[in-house]
Amino acid sequence: MADFKAVIITRKGQSLMAKLMSGTGGVEFTRIAVSDSQYADSQLEGLTALGSIRQSAPVSRVRKTNDFAVEVQASVSNEQLVAGYYMRTLGLYAKDPDEGEVLYAVCSAQTAGYMPPFNGKTTSGAFFRLTTTVGNASNLSLKVNPAAVATVGDIVDLQSQIDDMRSTIGYNADDIYGVEIDYVNRTFKRLAGAENRTPGKAFDGLIPWQRRRCILADDGTVLAYRGEAGYTETGATTTALTVNGVTYQAGTQAQVMVEQPRFYYRTVPLVTEKIDGYDGYHMRKARYYVSATPHAGFKIHPAFVVDGKELDKVYMSAYEACLYDTSAKTYNLTDEQNGDFTASTGDKLSSIAKAKPVSGQTQNATIDAYRQTAHNRGIGWELDLIQTLSATQLLFVVEYASLNSQEAIADGRCHITDDPKSNLTTLTGATAILGDASGSDSATGSVSYRGQENLWGDIYSVTDGLNAYSASGSGDWYVADHGFDSKKKDGQYTHISFKMIGKKGDSSGGYISAFGYDPDFDWLFLGTEFKGDSHLPVGDPDWLNANLGWHAFSFGSGWTGGAGAGLFELDGSASTATHSRIWGARLTYRNTK
Repeated sequence: MADFKAVIITRKGQSLMAKLMSGTGGVEFTRIAVSDSQYADSQLEGLTALGSIRQSAPVSRVRKTNDFAVEVQASVSNEQLVAGYYMRTLGLYAKDPDEGEVLYAVCSAQTAGYMPPFNGKTTSGAFFRLTTTVGNASNLSLKVNPAAVATVGDIVDLQSQIDDMRSTIGYNADDIYGVEIDYVNRTFKRLAGAENRTPGKAFDGLIPWQRRRCILADDGTVLAYRGEAGYTETGATTTALTVNGVTYQAGTQAQVMVEQPRFYYRTVPLVTEKIDGYDGYHMRKARYYVSATPHAGFKIHPAFVVDGKELDKVYMSAYEACLYDTSAKTYNLTDEQNGDFTASTGDKLSSIAKAKPVSGQTQNATIDAYRQTAHNRGIGWELDLIQTLSATQLLFVVEYASLNSQEAIADGRCHITDDPKSNLTTLTGATAILGDASGSDSATGSVSYRGQENLWGDIYSVTDGLNAYSASGSGDWYVADHGFDSKKKDGQYTHISFKMIGKKGDSSGGYISAFGYDPDFDWLFLGTEFKGDSHLPVGDPDWLNANLGWHAFSFGSGWTGGAGAGLFELDGSASTATHSRIWGARLTYRNTK
């Protein structure tokens, strides 16, 4: 495949551009010619014609990219080619009102590509898309030769336009559910299959929302679902259970998890705005879609992808984590500050009922330490991940047509008077009676979204897969789906195009009014503007100290969060060395075997 350098405008092209700028002429691009002649870079500007032209194709499409540049498309095939050649130089021709056709621009190949002769069976072709300056696009002719054939680019662009039109007008498929959010006007509108549905039972039968509490063995086997014989939330089976021909004896460790079926999503940015003074864009208006089916334009949600491997299900912690003490062979039920965070033989992060959530009140429970205790449970076990958290956030948004989880479901356990020296969490399991449903426990204030208890309120949960490094005023985000390392930005980590915005030296932030937009990370809900309030458009704050170096992140708030607690609250004001009495953790299991 040929690899071409930048487009160089010839002197003839510059002369034609000058006429455009003076308003005395227009420009009509006519053809792209392919030559096997090799020219030095210093020769290109002075060329008036290409030597040894092997193929020529009429321009099939001209599109303005801005007021001063255009994109020109053409394609060639080998159907009439009797001898092969190397594509070394491209020439773009245009009509000059005084001179007729001139060589407007040229580009040479960094690596020449070979066009084979036609063998009577297999057709080969090349598609060219050149972007060049015209000086004044208002005098550009968009006419093309009617004999020109549609290029591959035309077809791809047409499909993209069809997909975008579907998204803008609205999908009609029975298994697509969506919501439109106008962040500026603070309005929400149900779309497609979500229209006329109310949260709760109306979504229960839809595959993306068919989440079920279950108990998992350390090898990832589902031992029982809620309501089945042998299901328990105590952390160990009380009877022998046989699954797929394997018998798990009574006393087998069993973690209470929520099974999430795979789903696909699409985010359609209707209005974006450049972030003033920083890289990237604010999302101002968008449509979010969810489906159990991979429709055109949809992508598998990243919660179900691990290093390229696609999963049918993931398992998320039903409860805030406690530790299993491997030396004492018992669960720490009162947040004993004696955690062993070493590898393999260390303690294990756990999800069971009737336990006080683990904290870093005095023990060195940093994000790295918590990660190790998750890994100690076995292959596939991780901390709460930005990908799985995002999946829950998206499902909530579409189901409730809201971003405010407190107003949609309940405040959560976030109005506790601090002492301020203790871990003031309540015991897990208060919402067990709700099972897989959403709601809250009036006695404790604990809240649940479809089986996951206290995603907001009670205690912050550290979240993995999201890194950031900041020095002053802003920072850079990085995301990975495996091989987590809190101080890494390359390798498996990918940079996000919008900035982490905060203030140097303090925990600045506020109520979110816009999320950042990156087309490669359009599933993320990370705040980039903080002009909202405790109700709209999100109702949750982000706290971002932009002078920390490497950050560690936690979501959801703690027992004193008040109106700021919520499914979208992010605390990035802590470093990777932080351990705190308000910092806990949650488990995730992904079958990566």
